[in-house]
Amino acid sequence: MRRKRYYQLCVCSCVLIYIYYFFGVSDYIFSRSYVNNFDYPLNVDVQPIVEKILSGKKPSVKPINYYPYRFLTNSGKCSTLDRLDLFIIVKSAMNHFEQRSAIRQTFGREGILPGKEIKTLFFLGVAESPKSITQHQIDEEMAKYKDIIQIDFLDTYFNNTIKTMMSFRWLYEHCSTSDYYLFTDDDMYISVKNLLDYVHSESEGDRQLFAGYVFKSAPQRYHSSKWRVSLDEYPWDRWPPYVTAGAFVVTNKSMKYLYSGSLYVKHFRFDDIYLGIVAKKVGIKPVHCPQFHFYKKTYTRDGYKDVIASHGFNNKNELLKVWNEQNTEVK
Repeated sequence: MRRKRYYQLCVCSCVLIYIYYFFGVSDYIFSRSYVNNFDYPLNVDVQPIVEKILSGKKPSVKPINYYPYRFLTNSGKCSTLDRLDLFIIVKSAMNHFEQRSAIRQTFGREGILPGKEIKTLFFLGVAESPKSITQHQIDEEMAKYKDIIQIDFLDTYFNNTIKTMMSFRWLYEHCSTSDYYLFTDDDMYISVKNLLDYVHSESEGDRQLFAGYVFKSAPQRYHSSKWRVSLDEYPWDRWPPYVTAGAFVVTNKSMKYLYSGSLYVKHFRFDDIYLGIVAKKVGIKPVHCPQFHFYKKTYTRDGYKDVIASHGFNNKNELLKVWNEQNTEVK
């Protein structure tokens, strides 16, 4: 009987230890309060630093986060324009040729709305092999369309923050004249008309608009999770409110504040959360817009009339069909 109880006790102890470790219980217990103790590096007031930079003055604080990567290609899409209504920045994976083709035929097509100056560029990283078949195809694509900015970092999932912030850098340095900037993945449905209607109604009194589908959530501590975050990486119990990375829009001023502020905010590997941290540091409050859909909204002709963005359109024919049906007046 004693042996049986001892055996049961050992089994229960092992199960509890496994649960404690697997679910990261200690991380949840020992995480710090976001509300009371949020001091993500650099632990200084970033707002006055950004204001100095944007006024042409040199701040006394040194940047801590400048990505050491180069633009391998460039574009003159802004060089002859005093201003733009909208610049569309598409974060694309190297081998997503079909998605880029579909975007060029739908929401990324220039001249899509009469009287509006709208430009589109795709941002890519590189593969480990510079002479791969994929790279050769991209070279041909760039020569044909001249709408790809390639950057010399490895194009992997956990380098999405690098891709996002390098695209911010390119805009800041080469195209700082657009009224609005839409950042989107290459598997989204986008209605440019609905987007411009929204930003014109929303941002008139707030030139620091940063809008999309806003999440308020906590870090995942499960050891098996692809999105696990350790206490060493992020010790707080909540994320700042953040706009999901699938699609979001910023005003000209917000683009400049977010990029300048990012120089003083430590890198984080999830791009949407990183921008949420930067936004908090520079004093921009993310705005939730229900017309941005984080999950794929089931398609009906009437149901998509007010949609600005919806995820899950990685099939070229599906995007073409839905977009053409919703945008007959601009075809």
